[in-house]
Amino acid sequence: MTEILFNTMEVSKTLQVDKSTVKRWTDEGKLKCFRTPGGHRKFRAEDLYQFMSEYNYGISPVNLHPQFASDEAIIHGMIVKKEFHVLANVCFSASINGRRSEIVKLFSEVYQNGLSLPMIFDEILCPTLKRLLGLNLSGKLSAGEMQLAFNALSNAIILLSDIIMKPAPRDNKAILATVEGDKRDIELKALAILLESEGYEVLNLGANVPTETITQLATTKQPMFIFLYTSRVVQKETFIDQHTSILATAHSCGSKLIVGGDAYASPELENISTVLYDRYCSSFKEFVGAQHEAIPAHPTMSSDKKNLKYQKDKE
Repeated sequence: MTEILFNTMEVSKTLQVDKSTVKRWTDEGKLKCFRTPGGHRKFRAEDLYQFMSEYNYGISPVNLHPQFASDEAIIHGMIVKKEFHVLANVCFSASINGRRSEIVKLFSEVYQNGLSLPMIFDEILCPTLKRLLGLNLSGKLSAGEMQLAFNALSNAIILLSDIIMKPAPRDNKAILATVEGDKRDIELKALAILLESEGYEVLNLGANVPTETITQLATTKQPMFIFLYTSRVVQKETFIDQHTSILATAHSCGSKLIVGGDAYASPELENISTVLYDRYCSSFKEFVGAQHEAIPAHPTMSSDKKNLKYQKDKE
């Protein structure tokens, strides 16, 4: 994965100071950088963010532009400029080192400065997860290191739940789960928080849930929605059987089955004529919108695939 780097000119513009000042700060060890074989300074996003967060460490405040006088101003500026890649890089750096408290601080600050939960998850959490998985698949990140990062992110999401504003639950219930065979539940935890912020009573079954458990709870609780967030297809025929059963139960209860995750974009499910769900969501933003949409009575896999392709083409 390519790391986000800045040159001296970009840093000087960001900090609103001369290039000579940036060079002096690096020479003094106040601002971290590294040099290319040609001798040019390069700056990592997380080091720049760290410097801006702690700018008063041996630096006179008058040397910095007023907009960088506090963490809140830094975060707000990044949100306004849509510099989500910087925020995602900070999140990645904290997660790969297992620094849960830093991730919580980042999530809470961007939330308090106006970034919505769907945007936090789509623009910061998901790119971080994608980068971690990419490094793991390429052999650059061990299973242990990835688990450390995943645990830090997972725990940070749980702690974020205590910070966000939640309305009193309505009568609307939502069951959440990943199907049997899938043990990853970070996105599911994020979705649970998102739905709670929308006033749902969330019944989160977690990861690796047997189909019978999902259908039994749906029959008992009569939810408005069943949300499945699944990252992979373990066994194609079993996957199809699971969703066929869950979808039938959902419709018998007057519920809708809404799904998300990489599993549903898997090549293994191409050209499947069987209807497996009512709605596919390619982002957390779409999950929010899906609950307010009129869902077709007879959706097809092919139409969902076309919709997914359209979403990817837009991106």
